[in-house]
Amino acid sequence: MSNGDTDPATTATSKLILLLARGLGTGYSPLAPGTVGSVLGLGWALAVAAIPGPIWVPLLVTLLAAAAAVPVCTRACRLLGDKDPGQVVLDEIVAVPLVFGCGLLPMDPPSLLGGFLLFRLFDIVKPPPVRQFERLPEGTGIVADDLAAAVYAGLVLWGGQQAFTRLAVAGDLLPQTPFG
Repeated sequence: MSNGDTDPATTATSKLILLLARGLGTGYSPLAPGTVGSVLGLGWALAVAAIPGPIWVPLLVTLLAAAAAVPVCTRACRLLGDKDPGQVVLDEIVAVPLVFGCGLLPMDPPSLLGGFLLFRLFDIVKPPPVRQFERLPEGTGIVADDLAAAVYAGLVLWGGQQAFTRLAVAGDLLPQTPFG
């Protein structure tokens, strides 16, 4: 077999592209690969939140990761011969830090669970304009819809946390009753 006959999916670069696009293997999950990939995204979100410095630094890291994911997802889709294969989960992974404001919002277990569930909901339901972002070409659309879903999830998570805090403060101001 000559160099011209080499299967592009077997080159080292193609294997690396597919490994990254499949979220280090999480995209192989037979059930809900996007959800499994999003679990890996929680780890990425915790790592991003731990970056020292002003908030723009973790935000910049998140946006650079998303920008790098676009050509990776594009190439992976071409290698796999599918416009948006379910096993490509890098888009979910790079978007998750936005759910938590790249570290601005609390990242305790209840917040992580709530943010995760909200992100999956918005990524699956795709309310406007999430669906419109998905229609952008190749990797741009694959990544952009997840970024938009993450922003929605983050706004709802933030709003819920604000409402809970205000209700807790208001409850502390109420007179005591025989029930506590």
